[in-house]
Amino acid sequence: MPEVALYDTQGEKVGQVELADELFATTVNHDLIHQAVVCVERAMNQDSARTLSRSDVQLTKAKWYRQKGTGRARHGARSAPIFVGGGVAHGPREPRSKPRMSRRMRRKALAAALSAKMHEGAIMVVDEVSVDEISTKRFVAMLDGLGAEGRILMVLGSDEARDEKVYKSGRNIPKLIMRESPHINARDIIWAETIIFSQAGLKALSEVCLNA
Repeated sequence: MPEVALYDTQGEKVGQVELADELFATTVNHDLIHQAVVCVERAMNQDSARTLSRSDVQLTKAKWYRQKGTGRARHGARSAPIFVGGGVAHGPREPRSKPRMSRRMRRKALAAALSAKMHEGAIMVVDEVSVDEISTKRFVAMLDGLGAEGRILMVLGSDEARDEKVYKSGRNIPKLIMRESPHINARDIIWAETIIFSQAGLKALSEVCLNA
């Protein structure tokens, strides 16, 4: 089993944590990870675009000018797609079908993404995430003490994620995303440059993914 250092909120090393091979030492399937990321991003797309076709544009149906004797091309109604203000040819009309993945595939993609980040050395574990008062400054200081850099994903246990002090202290920090475990996906993992698990968040993720 792979091991990582366990830190407290001051950035001091307090022990070691063993990580499950099924989540952090599995085969990195880049194709599966890409498929999972595409599924998540397509699900976020509302697909609300709906263009007006030629029949939807309310313009006169009379010819723009007479057909013969002008030396110009023959044209019909002003609602034709070649005219400004006319209908759109072959534009989006209905919501596109969205790709789907089975639960087993999503979890394999998540494990592959976590294994890739583990190989990069981007994963760390803290004993718990808690603050005495709402303070973004202190939360930033905690992240600096842990050596977290770049885009940060913080995976918390349910009690930590729903703690008002933790939420309000971290919500305005740029490039920081806090997630309640096990509600994360491969896109969250790939986006992050540093991934911080609390022990509670790591336990919740392992229980769901390994005992299903």
